[in-house]
Amino acid sequence: MTSTNETLEMGTATVAEIALAFPHAISVLNKYDLDFCCNGKVPFTEACKKANLNSEKVWQEILESPTKRASKALNFESWNSSVLADFITQHHHEYVREAIPKIRELLDKVCSVHVDTNPELLAVRTDFEALAEELLGHLPKEEQILFPAIKRMDGQPIASVESAISPAALDMPIMVMEEEHERAGDLIKSIRSRTSHYTTPSYACPTFQLAYVMLQEFDNDLIQHIHLENNILFPRFKSITHN
Repeated sequence: MTSTNETLEMGTATVAEIALAFPHAISVLNKYDLDFCCNGKVPFTEACKKANLNSEKVWQEILESPTKRASKALNFESWNSSVLADFITQHHHEYVREAIPKIRELLDKVCSVHVDTNPELLAVRTDFEALAEELLGHLPKEEQILFPAIKRMDGQPIASVESAISPAALDMPIMVMEEEHERAGDLIKSIRSRTSHYTTPSYACPTFQLAYVMLQEFDNDLIQHIHLENNILFPRFKSITHN
């Protein structure tokens, strides 16, 4: 990580590379809606320009972001692929399955009371339902197909892997997962926009406030979840299958 930080330059780095080099500054990228997951391969300066942001100002904010102990302790790039896949399943997949019914219930209650004064809540709920369906269909594909294949290949010499598995065996599953990540990312961005970044009105009741708190937590978890897969786990096996 140190060498990455030293060689990374604002003018050439992608958004994903910045997220990997400065994990403690991911909050800055989220703050400015700079997508380091689904569209992380876009150059940082290009992403800033598209968002009407001053790239030098944002870059300086990233460099000055306080380092968090958790970010330093969890150096995911150093984890082997099997451990990382297990972490994603146990930490992120389980969270998704636990959080969805709770958020659904909260949104139903909030819509039943506040939809007249906040009609955007119906669109928020519709987006979340689409996101929930997307993710609940997505997780089993990773757990039952892709992750077991990754574990079989993890740590094996390329020659032995290719004798047991077609060189392009993971290309299609990874591509499908990335496409589904992009759809999920678009939906969470829509929810983020419709809720004004989870800002409740002054008159919001506790249930309304809690719904937005949980949506923001869900957003944060999903972004980290996709980041671990798109930017760390999947590229390892793309390089293997393309050799």
